[in-house]
Amino acid sequence: MPLLRVTHIDEHVILGIWEMTEHPSAFPEWYEEARKRFHAEGRQREYVCVRALLRQMTDGDASWAISHEQSGKPVLQNGWKISISHTKGFCCVIISPDHEVAVDIEYTSDRVNRIAHMFIREDEQADTIDEKLIHWSAKETMYKLYSSDRLALDEIRLLRFSLQKQGVVLTENMRRNATVEINYEITPSFVLTYAVLT
Repeated sequence: MPLLRVTHIDEHVILGIWEMTEHPSAFPEWYEEARKRFHAEGRQREYVCVRALLRQMTDGDASWAISHEQSGKPVLQNGWKISISHTKGFCCVIISPDHEVAVDIEYTSDRVNRIAHMFIREDEQADTIDEKLIHWSAKETMYKLYSSDRLALDEIRLLRFSLQKQGVVLTENMRRNATVEINYEITPSFVLTYAVLT
């Protein structure tokens, strides 16, 4: 079971990360439903691993169930807030009983260089692969945090930051003139970003 970690960010927020190495059939509780929903094994793996991770994050409580709004946004039937992300080989989940939360994970690759012009504004600075991945991931996180706004990428701006392995980047929802602290973490395998609206 490749649970990487479950972290209590504070008393209101829990973050979990899972390395998706198993075949979906390793999770019989969710496998048949995954097969009905998705033809591709990769999508099946994402489906079952997210649920296995949520089970670990909730101390094995089987009553937690994920559903989706019409827009596709995930929701928990018990009223807790949830955000989900997956990338090549990894998935992550963040939950809170009372705060809006958002998370994104991106695997480390130079593929981001090919699309950087699509999401980095002229007034933003991103030279390295890690900086570009943080921009991409932070904007995905901001988009999820304000999902009802359906923000365009050029309506999200990262303020200049000093790159570290872990840190915070101030990110603007330019439509609302709202600034949010987005936490980031860089590992050899992935970049992770998350935010909490308090």
